[in-house]
Amino acid sequence: MNVIRSSILLFVASVLIGGCAAGPERVTDFTDRSVVFGWIDIGDVDANRLHKVQLYQMSPQSDTPYWNPKFIKFEGGYLYYAFSFPNGTYKLYELSGQRCVMILCGNNTFSYSFGRQGDTAATQIDAPGVYYVGAIKLEEVKTGFFEADKFDVQYTDKGPTERQMLEEMIADAGDVDPMVAERIHARLQRL
Repeated sequence: MNVIRSSILLFVASVLIGGCAAGPERVTDFTDRSVVFGWIDIGDVDANRLHKVQLYQMSPQSDTPYWNPKFIKFEGGYLYYAFSFPNGTYKLYELSGQRCVMILCGNNTFSYSFGRQGDTAATQIDAPGVYYVGAIKLEEVKTGFFEADKFDVQYTDKGPTERQMLEEMIADAGDVDPMVAERIHARLQRL
């Protein structure tokens, strides 16, 4: 019995350690890094609770091109942001979520893949700063009964303002690094 329990614990530990090793490295120096943020409205598609927002680093080429920013429910949609993007070109790659009613969620996971090219514009980071990706709305596209579901991406001005999003992010920024908070404060003063 102890052998089985030890094997299970070893397996769980290896999965957790392996999961932590995936993706870009942990950043401690934000001198050459940028803040990237945007907003998503998923009110018109099947998923109504996001589980993942992922951006893809188009250039320069990287061994770890997928970035998973933090996201929070905000002003009728989701605000996503990260404080540690290096110089390069990035675009929204994929969203996924579930259909939930209060705390009860269905078993289906809905994925909205934009692909590496896709319809969303790329964000070019040339120097450390604060970069707003924009606000988008996903809309369900009517298809035939036996056809796969489709969605369309529209840029929208119906979400929160850039100022509201930055003000929401500022508390997290101060906890991460004072330099990040200063960059956000400077951007707020220019708005």
